[in-house]
Amino acid sequence: MHPVHPALRIRASQIQSLGSVLAGAFYNDPRVTYILPDTNTRRSVLSWFFTSVAIRTSRLCGEIYTTANVDGGALWIRPGMELTIGQVVRTEMLWLPFKLDRSSITRWIYINRYLESVRMDMADRLHWYLLALGTKPSIAGNATSAALLAPVLATADWDLRSCYVETFHEKELPFYEQCGFQIAGAGRIPNGGPNFWTLIRPPRRVTKLRTTDWAATRVPVLSHVHPACCI
Repeated sequence: MHPVHPALRIRASQIQSLGSVLAGAFYNDPRVTYILPDTNTRRSVLSWFFTSVAIRTSRLCGEIYTTANVDGGALWIRPGMELTIGQVVRTEMLWLPFKLDRSSITRWIYINRYLESVRMDMADRLHWYLLALGTKPSIAGNATSAALLAPVLATADWDLRSCYVETFHEKELPFYEQCGFQIAGAGRIPNGGPNFWTLIRPPRRVTKLRTTDWAATRVPVLSHVHPACCI
């Protein structure tokens, strides 16, 4: 059994490694294969997206937890950050380091806008948004994923904030339910896109003070960020 390492805030030296881990974890995700059906470009696009867009955004606008060995990562956007990942993707596409066909770009922008509209309709005004959660293929079971989620889930409970996530894998629903999420809705991306599920985790009552190291160090909220802030 693979040992479960504690979740830690990401260090700058771990960004490239985590980008590679998440690119592998999402390589066969139905949303990704819908946007990027060309297997020849998918890996490079995903590596760019996670390293240059998603991780960068979450560091500025939320929280990122990984482990000392970078077994996986959880990328969050904190409550009150109005700049959406779709806006960032559209901005960053102006400087893509590779050529991406127009149809893939169109699908990418469309699916981001669609999911964003669903989230705005279903989630509380102030909520934590789980942008991405993934682990190395060698990590068996859900213990590491649960450990990566735990710090922000505890923060959300303490601050009485809900958490929101969407998944394109029905098999992931039991895991999220074990973490306190409840299925809020289900749908299908129009124009032949994949099925997806939305889940919301209401805050749980906190019965004692938090004493863990990660809970004792709070990152200050940035009131102004530039558009450096999902697939």
